[in-house]
Amino acid sequence: MRYRIETERENLFDVNMVIAMRVRIEGEIVFEQLEKAFRKAVASYEILNSRVVIEDNGDAYYVDCNDPASSFTLSGLGFEELINANEKVRFKIEEGEYIRGFLSPEGLVFLMHHLGGDGKSFLYFIESFMRIVSGEEPSFVPFANLRTEDLPDNSRLPYLYRLFVRSWNRKWLKIRRVFEFGDMERAFGDFWKTHKTKIVIEEYGKEQLDELLSMTKAAGCSLTSYLTAQWIKGMPCKADVGYAVDGRLDDVRTMGNFATGIHINYRYDPNKSVCENALRINALMKRKLSDPRCLYSVLHLIGGFDPALIDTLSLEAAGYYHTKTTARFADVMNYGRKKKDLSITNLMRADICTDYGNLRIKDIAFVPPVVSYGRNLIGIITVNDTMIVTRHVYK
Repeated sequence: MRYRIETERENLFDVNMVIAMRVRIEGEIVFEQLEKAFRKAVASYEILNSRVVIEDNGDAYYVDCNDPASSFTLSGLGFEELINANEKVRFKIEEGEYIRGFLSPEGLVFLMHHLGGDGKSFLYFIESFMRIVSGEEPSFVPFANLRTEDLPDNSRLPYLYRLFVRSWNRKWLKIRRVFEFGDMERAFGDFWKTHKTKIVIEEYGKEQLDELLSMTKAAGCSLTSYLTAQWIKGMPCKADVGYAVDGRLDDVRTMGNFATGIHINYRYDPNKSVCENALRINALMKRKLSDPRCLYSVLHLIGGFDPALIDTLSLEAAGYYHTKTTARFADVMNYGRKKKDLSITNLMRADICTDYGNLRIKDIAFVPPVVSYGRNLIGIITVNDTMIVTRHVYK
């Protein structure tokens, strides 16, 4: 295999690019059985049997890896403790390490580097894993991702945006350098000497969730827009809110990077109710989601810039690499002094089976990474009759 890392390039050098999920299980589980199922699940996905290489010209690729380093272990640590312990240990994507799984006192905990896939991909992996635990044999799942040439024709960047990309590529060409895994290692190590993240988890049971859904349905807004209004209510100025969006072009149930995103700028109106503000937020979101140029613009931009220039965004944000040019570029791309106030990923009702023979998934908590362009990362997921909302921030 040999697949170019293109629209997902911003994930390569970011020092915090690990998605976490906690899966609480009803039923008796045995570690040895889980570890064996984990190895089978990893072997069934082509992307998880790859490693990342960076070539001399700066291009990066997924290539075959005969002995991928993903692992499943027994741990006495809780969910947040596992995240804090592992955020300081870099995923060796150059050795095919994309997932670390744990049997912990709080349930099954999985940590995945974003280059292994997006949030929905992670759910599909967990479903495959649980099916194997219950006795099923896995099928091989080929690699898939989004390339700019695959994106809809009507999503092409407007002319001024294309000029913007060419302008920054010309500026970068004067000082261009290629970053290697040694740079990644040093940037990661220096950053985590002085950083630690904190997670806040809220659970909404059936009654609370039903009440929220009834209220938002009556108001004519989405649950995501209502929660956004609640969260920005106390902000004194206009909020910049980003939303991760599933960019799949068809109903492909595989692992890969299909995440795109939109963002809105909105000042909460204290003279109106939360629902009235949510309706306005909802309208802004729908307008962006219905326009292919807005929906896929971030993927076109990432794919259009020189790959090594994209790497500087994360390295500038981590304090590892700095020039006047790349600092200005980081500011323009929200990786500098100004970042998203909120970055929200709602995986909605999990699109996977919850019953596996004598085992049942009770609920799932989903924690997005504190990416370099965001301050407050929020993950939302609903399983069965429980919605869990997590907030992930730096301490």
